[in-house]
Amino acid sequence: MTQLLDIGEHCSFCGQIDFLPFKCSCHQTFCQNHRKPENHDCKDWKLKQKQQKPTEIHENSFKDLPSSQSLFPDRSNWKPPTLKTTETNPTNLQGTLKSNSNALNKLKKFFTKSSKSIKPSKNPSKKIIELAQLKNKSKGDPKVPTTERIHLQIQVIDESSNIDQNTKFPIFISRSWPIGRALDSIASNIGLKNLNNRTNNPDERIFLFKLIDNDFIKLNTSDRCSGLKDGDNLFIVRGSDPSV
Repeated sequence: MTQLLDIGEHCSFCGQIDFLPFKCSCHQTFCQNHRKPENHDCKDWKLKQKQQKPTEIHENSFKDLPSSQSLFPDRSNWKPPTLKTTETNPTNLQGTLKSNSNALNKLKKFFTKSSKSIKPSKNPSKKIIELAQLKNKSKGDPKVPTTERIHLQIQVIDESSNIDQNTKFPIFISRSWPIGRALDSIASNIGLKNLNNRTNNPDERIFLFKLIDNDFIKLNTSDRCSGLKDGDNLFIVRGSDPSV
């Protein structure tokens, strides 16, 4: 006889059980909240988007063509338009900054003021004290066992963030979570507006970055948090997804 707990499947993105699971073309199972491709970082969906992109670029390129007025009657004065090159697929935060001109000045100012504060302490004793203080102040989902917790410092880079105060939020997450679920939990605990599961507009979605070898790298929402460690500094950025 089929047990009640045998009905339904666990979501491949957030791990929660769903009694009406959805099977995606990427051969993974998702709950109602993450059934849409853009909500679970679907690789098949991204591949299709990239395949359609050349057509969009080709169509948009007609905007650079000269008008009939510029060609006739004084055709000799027409000069070919300057080709504008843009980084269509930035993989780090620097590429994101170039593609988001509205927030460029604010983000540059933020990282200039933050450059000193994000450098890790070289004093072992000070590191131990700082980590102990971080663990004592961190908040998160109380259901996460103490042995499974990763304690982080979170900084928000958003239009509503106060870059002069450079606020750091002490947060703990579960090492077994996907990055996407961790981002949802972090946003909830610090009171940050999170529309990732409700909108396809990349300008309204939030993304998580980590400083690696002096470069800010976007964390993939489908990766596990086990790659993070206690004391890591992470940055939440609202804006265009650099992977699309």
